[in-house]
Amino acid sequence: ANLSIPLFMKDSSIWITIVDYQSFSINNNYLPTDSMPIDRFNLHAFIIRTGYIHRFNEGQSLQILVIPRVMTDFNAEFKKSFQLGGMVMYEKVKSKTYTYRLGLLYNQECFGPYLTPVFYLDWSITQKLKFTGMLPIYGKLYLEPSKNLSYGLHFVGLTTSYRVNENNFENYYVERNSIDVSVFSNLRIWKNVFLEARAGYSITKDYALYAEDQKVGLGLPLVYIGDNRVRSNYEYENSPFVHFRLL
Repeated sequence: ANLSIPLFMKDSSIWITIVDYQSFSINNNYLPTDSMPIDRFNLHAFIIRTGYIHRFNEGQSLQILVIPRVMTDFNAEFKKSFQLGGMVMYEKVKSKTYTYRLGLLYNQECFGPYLTPVFYLDWSITQKLKFTGMLPIYGKLYLEPSKNLSYGLHFVGLTTSYRVNENNFENYYVERNSIDVSVFSNLRIWKNVFLEARAGYSITKDYALYAEDQKVGLGLPLVYIGDNRVRSNYEYENSPFVHFRLL
């Protein structure tokens, strides 16, 4: 579920707050040597993006967001599940049909600092064919025959981490890594509320379990610096998926 609350200011700048909740459950690919393994991960994410969008003029703006989040299985302590991150992005409106942003996204994950250079693109290729995305995190190429319906191709490249606390696995965390490719449909169900459905395949998918002292020096997309961690479960196989959410 996703809720966006913009506050417009006199100088046309904006203070924006976006609240997002996600949850999912997946079987643990545990080691056969575990006498009391975690059978299943039940993971929850509460994410708030809040900050200031300053408009220099009609074509340029700067976004500065603070992004606190709680990533938990509801058994871990709140203070250990809390993560703090942020994002800075410069926006340039080239035309009514082409806008881009350049920036950096940072988060203090359970495994250490994670930094992602990002490129956002909002491009109306034709009147109905469009592309929107924040690369390398997500992207959509889609047709929009009306304001009530859109459909097309979608991908997500995701790295997140969650605190877990189970018997024999106190003070552990799960690192989720996935690249998902899917078809999607987005349908307006009431005013500004949309239902999005996605069906596709996880090209890469992993939920690695680590003890809390297993850290990296720095995480970047597809690269970890100073990664000597020892995981406590097996790697996962790729698989199809179906996903629904409210926007």
